[in-house]
Amino acid sequence: MNLQVLLKCYLSLLLLGISFAAFAQEEKPPTLKKQHYFIAGINYSPSTKSQDLAFSPLTYKGNGIGGTVGYLLTSENFEFLFDGGFDFGILYTDLSGITDSGGNIFYNVPAHMHALWKINPVLSSKKNMHFKVGGAIDFSGNYRGNFSYTNSSLNFEYISGFGLATQFSWDVFYQSSGKFLRKKDRNLTFVWNFSLPLMGTYIRPSYNTISNFTTGANFISGEGKSNFAFIGDLVQVNSRLEFYYHFHNKNALRFNYVWRYYGVNEGSSGTSKGASHRLGIAFMFNLTGE
Repeated sequence: MNLQVLLKCYLSLLLLGISFAAFAQEEKPPTLKKQHYFIAGINYSPSTKSQDLAFSPLTYKGNGIGGTVGYLLTSENFEFLFDGGFDFGILYTDLSGITDSGGNIFYNVPAHMHALWKINPVLSSKKNMHFKVGGAIDFSGNYRGNFSYTNSSLNFEYISGFGLATQFSWDVFYQSSGKFLRKKDRNLTFVWNFSLPLMGTYIRPSYNTISNFTTGANFISGEGKSNFAFIGDLVQVNSRLEFYYHFHNKNALRFNYVWRYYGVNEGSSGTSKGASHRLGIAFMFNLTGE
């Protein structure tokens, strides 16, 4: 899926959120007090791709499952989020079934943290629409055990970056009509978070080989070293579309779609890049007690 298609999808979802807000009751929802949430859920990655030209020209593709845990502090003018997780799955290449014996595994350890402040003078007339900006830290640990190709086994990247983050959100409040949804009011939130690190560090393996060429066993790879880079040589993009369904007991249910992209350019050593799509559902336990 290319960037233009993704942007079109984002715009369509944003317009859908605006439509929900427009058709919602004009009555303003209750003022949002400071809320603390513990987040726990499961996710499915329908598409994960990776390529490391320093060791192999092949593109590895696969899907996987995993979980997520996090913490959210939110109020009318501020939000802090930490969201981490773990994904595990199987990778394949275009040579699968010919020379690829299968069994190639991957696991990712993504983490995202941001602090955002409300600045929306443009949206000031819309009490249920918010625009926030701030900073974000993104981390991704990507591992691949490509056991069918000894020259590209046990690849990995540790990537961390710091940069800018933005958020658009819509609070939608529906009063009960007495006909549907058990005659209860509904409070919904639509959120789009986008972060782009401007600088960061990365670690890649210094080599890949096998320690026993007689049996082809015991794959090993060099530990590599930590490198610092600015955007261009190191790219990370994190886009999150989320929907919160607020329960009357102050807990909430979160549905989200996360798209991540990373790219490391080491010049003559080759480039490493990858992207993943992630669908998740999580329960948000309210810790505020109010």
